[in-house]
Amino acid sequence: MQQGKVIKAVGGFFSVRDRAGSEYLCRARGSLKKGKQALIAGDEVMFEPLKEPSGDESGEGVVEKVLPRANFLPRPPVANVDQVVVVMSLKKPDCDWQMISRVAVLAEKEDLPVLVCLNKTDLISPAEIGRLNNLTDPFPYPIIYTSALSGNGTDDLEKRLAGCCSALAGPSGVGKSTLLNFIQPGLSLQTASVSEKIDRGRHTTRQVTLLTLDNGGTVVDTPGFSRLDLKSLEPEQLAGCFPELEAIRGRCGFRDCQHLNEPNCAVPEELGRTINPMRFEHYKFFMQELSQ
Repeated sequence: MQQGKVIKAVGGFFSVRDRAGSEYLCRARGSLKKGKQALIAGDEVMFEPLKEPSGDESGEGVVEKVLPRANFLPRPPVANVDQVVVVMSLKKPDCDWQMISRVAVLAEKEDLPVLVCLNKTDLISPAEIGRLNNLTDPFPYPIIYTSALSGNGTDDLEKRLAGCCSALAGPSGVGKSTLLNFIQPGLSLQTASVSEKIDRGRHTTRQVTLLTLDNGGTVVDTPGFSRLDLKSLEPEQLAGCFPELEAIRGRCGFRDCQHLNEPNCAVPEELGRTINPMRFEHYKFFMQELSQ
């Protein structure tokens, strides 16, 4: 048997890349199909080659075993990544800051670093960029501004994608595929315009796919989404998924302080200093959502 990584899963078939870079189109052994854990992009597997690759044609094989996952993201469904890049557009569609916090919470649950990429800077003015800087001061994650149209900021994004496996997450129409095409034109990913009527993007990426970059990185290009729930979390876990709240743990009057209306809570003192007011509103909203 050989070890490989699932780079795409479609209709019961799994594209598996071995350590030498060869690809095999595989089915899963029957015993795996009966298990509760579905095979997804990013899974490390042991597979039995049945036919070796030839020219541009993939080989064939059978996946015999799924190795333990280092981490797992439910949306996009992907395993064994090194960082999560939340991509949002600044206009068309407008930036959804609460969605950024939602994706970040799920990444924090898996102890994954988060990078925020705000795309389409060509659609806003320098004054609006200044207001965004004020809105995100302070902010617990690095933010980069990009434009796939002008190339602004794409060098910085490319550097941050080098040498690691990154999951790009965000709604349809924010420019995930367009950014990747700019960074590496040979990928030729399908893109589509944003609907003027509903100000939303059209789905162009149909399944989760692991893409190899020339800079040594791999990127998970994922279908866009407009909804994301936090059902995998318990209310008492939420504060630990906000780094700015985790940083003040132990300073509150109660060990199990939920940072809502408890006396001697450290949040009011830090609000606007080390805790972003917008992010704290997201935290309160998520707590209400999880408590229902």
